[in-house]
Amino acid sequence: MNQSELIIEAGRTEKQYWKDLWRYRELLYFLAWRDIVVRYKQTAIGIAWALIRPFLTMVVFTVVFGKLAVLTYKTPTVNYPILVFAAMLPWQFFANCLKK
Repeated sequence: MNQSELIIEAGRTEKQYWKDLWRYRELLYFLAWRDIVVRYKQTAIGIAWALIRPFLTMVVFTVVFGKLAVLTYKTPTVNYPILVFAAMLPWQFFANCLKK
């Protein structure tokens, strides 16, 4: 079979998916990197915004619900900011997936 020849068969794409993904991993890397750079190019602090935003949200939740509202939780051994951060990460991932 000639390398420049492309054969499209029904049901073959599922079998070849992981092989093609591995074969074109460099292309996948550069496309993902390009998307990250384009997304955070307009921000003043760049890619650090992806790390600062969840941290600042955790600080606000900790101050509002931990200090001002004085909400108690069942396990006193767990630090409240870590508990808030652990709950926020899956929620923000879910919310950002629905936003697009």
